[in-house]
Amino acid sequence: MRFIARFAKEQEECFEIITVYDVRTIKEKINKLTPTLVSIAKEYPSATWFERKITDDFGIEILYSTDKRPLVKHEHFPKDIYPMKKSFEKLTMESNSEKIEKSTGSHGIILGPTHPYHLESSQFQLFEGNSEILHFETMPFYKYRAIEKMVEGMSLEDAKPIVERISGTNTVAYQLGYLDIWRQASKRTLPKTINVQHMFFLELERVLNHINDMALMCRFINFLEGSHFFMKLLEEGRETMKNLSGHRFGFGVVNLTNESEIKVENGFDFLNHLEKELIWFEKWMKVKPSFWKELVREGVILKEDVKAFGLVGLVARSVAIDLDCRKDSLFYNEYGFVSASENMGDTSSRFKIRLTEIHTSLRMMRKVLDNRVLPFFLGTTKDGEYTSFIESSAGELMMYLELKDEKINRFFIRDPSFLNAQILSRCMKNNEMDALGVILKSIPLSFSANDL
Repeated sequence: MRFIARFAKEQEECFEIITVYDVRTIKEKINKLTPTLVSIAKEYPSATWFERKITDDFGIEILYSTDKRPLVKHEHFPKDIYPMKKSFEKLTMESNSEKIEKSTGSHGIILGPTHPYHLESSQFQLFEGNSEILHFETMPFYKYRAIEKMVEGMSLEDAKPIVERISGTNTVAYQLGYLDIWRQASKRTLPKTINVQHMFFLELERVLNHINDMALMCRFINFLEGSHFFMKLLEEGRETMKNLSGHRFGFGVVNLTNESEIKVENGFDFLNHLEKELIWFEKWMKVKPSFWKELVREGVILKEDVKAFGLVGLVARSVAIDLDCRKDSLFYNEYGFVSASENMGDTSSRFKIRLTEIHTSLRMMRKVLDNRVLPFFLGTTKDGEYTSFIESSAGELMMYLELKDEKINRFFIRDPSFLNAQILSRCMKNNEMDALGVILKSIPLSFSANDL
């Protein structure tokens, strides 16, 4: 049974804990006066972050946990504040830095080489000896945006522009996940023409993110010619996205009332150009063995770790675990989708999968030519709980939303980064310091998407 997510929801008389697996969802109620929850992290290691977040959000104690450190609450976060409780209504919180400065107690002292490393809203700390990474620690949630709290009480319409901007790199995937929940709540079925158009933009977003990652991977192994090659393609792709959707990252592209204004056929020149350029690049790499030598056996992720941590996306597919939401879709299969996989679980495998997936995406996107779309309206929504799954470029994106009186009562997102980032401490260990950057960029991560 594959673990997907674990989160809490406050009810009038209790807290409800929702644990999502691939085959079933388990709900359990716990007392609000002395809330305690038994950890499942021993069986499912990636549950650790979810449980730490539950404690920070609601003040629920996790029993038998091996890691009770705060996850969302950094060192200046007030200790007695639980932002996801219904009783929390303060718009601002004063920093308690003075209390921290005056606090007394034992403090650990780190001896030896340590390195801070910043990426988006996260921080990394690593220990090294003789240029070898001895330990790697991920410290996320340094820009807590309170989005889960912000949308409570909003209508689906009012919350839409907030949700679609959670992750700039995967805005199309977030829009489609949100739309699927809206569709479920409206008891409607989208016309095929709209599904086709949405598939086009989701795959275009996947292509652009893969190109961006490959450009940075090339840069980190000092293959500057390759980095410039991909960055040029990325800029052309962003301009194509802007010409088609009005924004370089596709904000607002999923808007059912004006779908007819988008003419995806205007992007086919770029698709044809991109495929020719990639074919040329692959021929170039056949006579450049030093390129692959820099990637082979770096940042290896073991198959047993992928299963234990429930890793998703191309990280799972890099060890031949065929996990991809698209392969179970009759719609995607109709458009010739074939899942890509490798075996070694290293940076070279993750680079190769990106190349293969781009070719697959281009093949499907070409079939959208002359797809005419008319405006469509979802109509009245029905209260209830809804869950959607979208295969973003980073992997399986899960979105949960509860409607009550046609307003959002609980909103929860499990970005693929929330799972995949937890493997960094393992795949970084014993690698050379020089490999740090390329390993990081080989795993598609969006820490801002975790910072809800």
